[in-house]
Amino acid sequence: MEDNCTRTAAALSYTTLLSLVPLLAVVFSILAFFPLFSSLIDDIQGYIFSNFVPASNEQLQLHFQQFIETAASSGGVGLMFLMLTSLMLMNTINVALNDIWHVKPKRNLFSALLIYGGVLLLSSILFAASILLTSYVVSLPLIAEGGEAVAGVKNSLLVIAPIAVTVVALLLFYVVVPNCKVSWRVGMVSALLAALLFELAKKGFAWYVLAFPSYTVIYGALAVIPVFLVWIYVSWLVLLLGAEFSRCLTTFEQDHRDGKVT
Repeated sequence: MEDNCTRTAAALSYTTLLSLVPLLAVVFSILAFFPLFSSLIDDIQGYIFSNFVPASNEQLQLHFQQFIETAASSGGVGLMFLMLTSLMLMNTINVALNDIWHVKPKRNLFSALLIYGGVLLLSSILFAASILLTSYVVSLPLIAEGGEAVAGVKNSLLVIAPIAVTVVALLLFYVVVPNCKVSWRVGMVSALLAALLFELAKKGFAWYVLAFPSYTVIYGALAVIPVFLVWIYVSWLVLLLGAEFSRCLTTFEQDHRDGKVT
């Protein structure tokens, strides 16, 4: 591929391994400042693993929870280190998206930190708000006690909520992070496409893990590690493919306006 998406996805996967626990610790620390969301942290952790990590097991979730709790309790200096590590991941994403758009980063350090921090803060709040809203709607007497008549509505909400969160997060990445103008319409189309690919990849990956468990014979108790690594790589590849689509769509529209395409 011209923009080396596969190689970039591999690099982002490596950076994610170093930054994922600090990033989640920062996200949960942000949510802890909001009384409305602080009681939902355990639910959010379970929600992440059940909807964004296919075929995850209790062992992986327990380890992550222990890592996050240890990181979050490291004090002020530790929190600053966690924030810097999280921003390092955001900067790597920024470089990857700018490479796809063939533009050079022109933002100064302060502007970049504001944008990265804003995206991180807004994504965290939107993510928690979507879970809170879904939990509230599902717990309404009309929904909770409606029997089979509203069971379809309840199930639909539980399916749509994680997809909506994915679309919003991807939309922010595709429109706000690149150092060029990307229309919200192009960003939304690209985010919807990438979210669809993400859901298909999640279902396919979960099916593969359950249908071909030979990796457990080879790796034993450590089998969860390569499975998680592969899923991180697939996730980044989907995100980068969505960015490629947004650039191609923008280029096509520009050529059409210039009369180069009829």
